[in-house]
Amino acid sequence: MCEHLIGRQYVYGDTDCIHLVIDALVAMDKNPPEVNPAWYTMTPRQVLTELDQYCVALDAPAYDGDIALLASVPPTFGVAWQNGILYINRLTNSVDWKPASTLTIRRSYRMKSR
Repeated sequence: MCEHLIGRQYVYGDTDCIHLVIDALVAMDKNPPEVNPAWYTMTPRQVLTELDQYCVALDAPAYDGDIALLASVPPTFGVAWQNGILYINRLTNSVDWKPASTLTIRRSYRMKSR
């Protein structure tokens, strides 16, 4: 379902972590919002407020489609899929998958029904 995303090259504003999450959610039939260009200029606090509009907070990602805010610099988003997380690997500058237990996840979210 999301295999086609693995290896996709990172391009800021086009195939970055925001687009990765949205594209994965679309592939999982989760009905996410379209990418909002304003997300790229928001402060971290504004991003969290925006997430509250579309998501509910979780203790940890548990199901395919749960969104993970990863502890990286800068912070990046990933999405749960097949007991792991799809995310942008900074070493390869491409989409990668790792077991969730191997990544440090700061916050987790699940899309609200729309």
